[in-house]
Amino acid sequence: MKWALLAPLALPALLIAAAAVGADAQITAQLVASGPATGLAGSAGLRATVFGTPPQDMAPLPASVPLQEINIAMPWARPVPDVFWFDRRLRVWFSAQDKPAPLAIVISGTGSDGNTAKLSTLRAALYGAGYHVLTMPSPTFPGFIVSTSSTGVAGDLLQDGHDLYAAMQRIIANLPGRVRITDVDILGYSLGGANAAVVKSIDSTEGKLKIHRAVMINPPVSLFASISRLDKLFAISIGSSDAGVESLYRKLYARLANLYRASARVQIDASDLLAAAGSVLKTDADFSAAIALSFRIDLVNVFFAGDLYAGTGVVIDPKHPPGPNDSLEQIGRVLRGKPFAEYFSRVFAPYYLAHRPNSTPESLLADNRLDVIGNELRGNPDYYAQTNSDDLILDQSELEWLQSTLGQRIAVYDHGGHLGNIGERHQIADLLDMLAGRWKAPGR
Repeated sequence: MKWALLAPLALPALLIAAAAVGADAQITAQLVASGPATGLAGSAGLRATVFGTPPQDMAPLPASVPLQEINIAMPWARPVPDVFWFDRRLRVWFSAQDKPAPLAIVISGTGSDGNTAKLSTLRAALYGAGYHVLTMPSPTFPGFIVSTSSTGVAGDLLQDGHDLYAAMQRIIANLPGRVRITDVDILGYSLGGANAAVVKSIDSTEGKLKIHRAVMINPPVSLFASISRLDKLFAISIGSSDAGVESLYRKLYARLANLYRASARVQIDASDLLAAAGSVLKTDADFSAAIALSFRIDLVNVFFAGDLYAGTGVVIDPKHPPGPNDSLEQIGRVLRGKPFAEYFSRVFAPYYLAHRPNSTPESLLADNRLDVIGNELRGNPDYYAQTNSDDLILDQSELEWLQSTLGQRIAVYDHGGHLGNIGERHQIADLLDMLAGRWKAPGR
C-alpha cells in the first residue's frame, strides 16, 4: 500500500489505545483529561458538522472561478525520503483577478490539502468580492510536511507558522508578472485559522509580506487539547475493540468506494468522509464516530511523517525506512491504534525537547496554544475570528478565552458545530466585512 492511500478505505483495523505508551504520566493525563468539548452531546452541532450548510442557506457565489495549480520547490526542504517520491514540490492553487486587487491567502484545516470543498467555497466568495486568492494546504498535510516543513514534525504553531510564512514569500515572488497585489490579508479554517493568526504575528515583526488583516474561522485554542478531546470522543462512540470500527467501516465502505471511482483526486479528505457519513449514518453516535474517525486519519499521516523524519523509531526503523515499493499496511495498522497523546509523548516532545534548549513537556504544551500570541490578539485591531457556540473542538473555557481576548472582533454563531456553517450567507457577509475592516459586533 502506498503512503497516499493511508486514508479511509484502509481503516478496518483501527484501534484506540487506552493510554500513551511510555508517556510522561502527568503530561499524558493533561492531554487526555482536557474535558468534554462544548456541544459534543448536542445533536444539532454533530449534524451541522457532518452535513454543512444547506444549499438554500448558501451565500451567492460566482458560477466559475479561474484556478491555476502551482507546484513549487522550497530550497530549504529536508531531503525527501524515498517513500515520499511523489511529494517533492509544494502544491497550491491561485485565482487571479484581471486587474490590481488585494490578495487573500487561505490556509486549510488539519490534515487537508489546498483544494478542499471548504476552500473552494471560501475561494469563490473571496474571488467574487474582488480578491486574488491563494489557497494553501495545512502544515499537517503530508504534501506540505514533505515539501516545505523544515523539521518534518508537524503540529508546532510557531515552527509551522515560520514554514508557512517562508513558503508564502516564495510563492508570491513567483506569481506571474501580470498579477498586481494591492494589499495582503490572511485567513484559515480550523487549525488553519490558528496558523493564519500566527503567520500574521510573525509578519508583524519581519514585515516581508505586510499582512493587513487576519480572520480565524473555527480555530482551536489548543490543537493538542482539541484533538485529545476527539480521541476521547472516538473511544466513547466507537470503543476500544475492532467491532465498532468494523461496523462503521461496513456502513461507509460502499459510499467511499463510489467517491473514489467518481473523483479525479487520489486523496479523500475529511469533507468526503463526512459526506459519506451523512448519506448512510443516522444516529448521533454514528455522526460522533465519523467525526472522530476523520481526525484520526489525519493523525496517522502526521505520526508517520514525524516518526520517519525525527527518527524516533516508534513504528519505523530509522536504519531501514520503507521504500516506494514497500507495503505500509502493517505500519498503518499500528498507527491507527495510537492516540494523539502518544504522538506528543513519543515523537513531538522528544524531537522538540532535543532541539529547543531549556524546554519542557509543559512548556511545549503552553507554547502551542493561541496564548502564545495572546497579547497581539488583544491589542491589534486587525485580528478577527468566527466560531460557533456548539463548536466540537472547543470547551467552554476556551470559547470564553477567545471572547475575552478578541472582544468585539469575534462573531459567535448559535449553530454550525465545527465548520458546519461555512458558506452560509451571514458567515460570508461577516467574513468579507472583517477583511474590509468594517465589521461591527451585533448591537454595536
